[in-house]
Amino acid sequence: MMGHRVRFAPSPTGALHIGSVRTLLYNYFLARQSQGTLILRIEDTDQERLVAGAIDSIYDGLHWFGVGWDEGPREGGPHAPYVQSERLPLYQKGAQELVDNGAAYFCFCSKERLEQMRAAQRARGEITRYDRHCRNIPPAEAAERTKAEPDHVIRLKVPEDGTIAIDDLVYGHIEWPLSTIEDQILLKSDGFPTYQLAVVIDDHLMGIDPVIRGEDWLPSTPKHLLVYRAFGWDVPPHAHVPNVLGPDGKKLSKRHGATEVDEFRREGYLPEAMVNFLALIGWSPGTEEEVFSIDDLIQRFRIDQVQKAGGKWDRDRLNYFNGLWIRRLSDDELCARLEPFLPPAWDRTLVRAVVPLIKERMTTLVEASELIAFLFTDTVEQDPALLVPKKREALDVITALSRVTVLLRFVEPFAAAPIEQAISAVATELGWTLRDLTIAIRAAVTGRKVGPPLYGSIELLGKDRTLARLDAAQERLEP
Repeated sequence: MMGHRVRFAPSPTGALHIGSVRTLLYNYFLARQSQGTLILRIEDTDQERLVAGAIDSIYDGLHWFGVGWDEGPREGGPHAPYVQSERLPLYQKGAQELVDNGAAYFCFCSKERLEQMRAAQRARGEITRYDRHCRNIPPAEAAERTKAEPDHVIRLKVPEDGTIAIDDLVYGHIEWPLSTIEDQILLKSDGFPTYQLAVVIDDHLMGIDPVIRGEDWLPSTPKHLLVYRAFGWDVPPHAHVPNVLGPDGKKLSKRHGATEVDEFRREGYLPEAMVNFLALIGWSPGTEEEVFSIDDLIQRFRIDQVQKAGGKWDRDRLNYFNGLWIRRLSDDELCARLEPFLPPAWDRTLVRAVVPLIKERMTTLVEASELIAFLFTDTVEQDPALLVPKKREALDVITALSRVTVLLRFVEPFAAAPIEQAISAVATELGWTLRDLTIAIRAAVTGRKVGPPLYGSIELLGKDRTLARLDAAQERLEP
């Protein structure tokens, strides 16, 4: 099918969540592969939970992922406005239309009465739900009462018998008995719609087809279907995609660690890796392939390949993909990506020279500064525990470093290959393993146990600084 109209409709109640992005990606893939339209809609009808700056977070996060959309709050479009709080007249008109055609009714129950009702239901061991106290008030009487009782709401008149069903694109045929569904509120007393009314009106008016959303919304689906039925509208195809789960099998949340897009951005993850990783949580191409660019995914994604079972969040797997995508970058591109993670004072020419040495050793961009910091300081912390390899004595290390210092002083040119030859010669001369000797030298010149390839690191550090650090290490080990 060509020209799908799909939507991403986050609520601005916090920072952009990584699980929401996974659902967005599926919408994005379908829109682009069908030459269709992706709509960004802000669902802010829950005014009490709004968070300042959340819309900016949504925009920033989506731009970072490289996802574009066609209609939205700041882009406009034929169905503007795209923020629900700016569409109140549409919802109020729709709710009144349902009252006029007998599909909804005014409810005047106070909060106190509703609480007493629920308490009594709980005491009897019943499911707590509205008892339809106002359902049979004559329409004329109810309309008159609205003038004197402005705190009224509008409820949907749910049929008491039968079932309602949908053929979900992921979960297949699902039915719900109507006897389990209460007369839900459609329009609140403050004139704001509930989600159930607003989402149906917006999806219908904006021509959304199909609706792709998280499986969290499956329990609400029968309520939405009833609203479609009440208006006499066709129900678009629905696809409920599985949640992103934490390692414990529960929906991914803060208790599992980072969940906000900006956290991963600050930690040095690449958007390419995030897209690749997220797409495969709950979807499989049906082959052994696992490395996909966003353009690859646009071509390969199929909604009927989405799995019913929730995919688990695996940080190790994300790290694998991030390291893989780092290695796919050119050295110049990697330098550009590292820019936000490096101190401004560091010599960028030297950074560019060391990038080829660290690319294979990086999992995230934030690790780069630790790996190469030894190049941009006059001294390093030399821990005796790192300087002395296992089964070696401090005096042995002093002797070895002294000999290395002598040979390196005369190495010309001071480059990786001649440096390696000189160090190998010392290991042979002293009967040391090359591994033990390089452990001591690395700790002396970088202050670290691991880092970029040693010989290239020494070349970039330069002869004078290398010799000075070797001398300092020997003094550090003196009894």
